[in-house]
Amino acid sequence: MFHRYAIKNLLIATVIAASLSGCAGMNDQQTTVAQGAGVGALIGAGLGYAIGGNTTGTLIGAAAGGLIGAGIGSSVADRKAQYARQEDFLVAEIQRNQEFIREADAQNQQIYQDIAQLDRESRRLAREYRAGKISRDALVRQKATVEKQLATAKKVNSLAEQQLADTNQVYSETRQQRGPQDQYSRQLESNVVKLKETRQQSSQNVASLQQMYDGMSI
Repeated sequence: MFHRYAIKNLLIATVIAASLSGCAGMNDQQTTVAQGAGVGALIGAGLGYAIGGNTTGTLIGAAAGGLIGAGIGSSVADRKAQYARQEDFLVAEIQRNQEFIREADAQNQQIYQDIAQLDRESRRLAREYRAGKISRDALVRQKATVEKQLATAKKVNSLAEQQLADTNQVYSETRQQRGPQDQYSRQLESNVVKLKETRQQSSQNVASLQQMYDGMSI
């Protein structure tokens, strides 16, 4: 028991240290976003541990929490208001997009891998239940596990849609004001393309998990 709590405390301490050290050299806006992501990761880590009861669950929860934290209290208008120069705002937006894409893609990949494992396990349990080898409770627990993963996938998908909408807005305004060949316009256009791919993957994960969940007979 002590070992489990020691692991949890170590992971939480690591998240805190990473969020604090990451703030060095940042401006106020970047620090706020980083702190929000750190707090979100800390919350997510605690929830992941509570749900999964292991280090894997904790780390997955921290990743989801980081995504959630980075989006807390953040809108295009609010972010833009914190910069005197448009160029500084655009640099921060491009960096924000790149960090989001990196984190969301990692989360999507983890969910994608988990889907295959969940599907195999669900099919195995269904066969054993029909053969009278296991009780109905095993199927109920498995369906609850799928439901939790579905909730995580939906959260990632929702955040990806919001990030894409924000980036589309900034890109459209920048393209109109600075022209399509401007360096910031081109970088934002690239962000839009990558975010569409991220959203597509998250949508596919949601669809796969929803289909699995709906197909589980209890």
